[in-house]
Amino acid sequence: MYLCVCNAITVTMVRDLAAEGLSFEEIQALTNCSGSCGSCLEFAETIVDQSRRNSPATLPLSLASG
Repeated sequence: MYLCVCNAITVTMVRDLAAEGLSFEEIQALTNCSGSCGSCLEFAETIVDQSRRNSPATLPLSLASG
């Protein structure tokens, strides 16, 4: 599903980048997500926040190692 129609950025693309540890600002700089009309800004930020919270890369080592 497209998250940013203006720049053809999908939800999966944003989730994957966030899971790698990138911030919303870094993802935006890389993809220009929400850089055109801005109507996806809130949704994009929500996707990044959710993805980073659920990513092993953002968990403390004691939790990430299982």
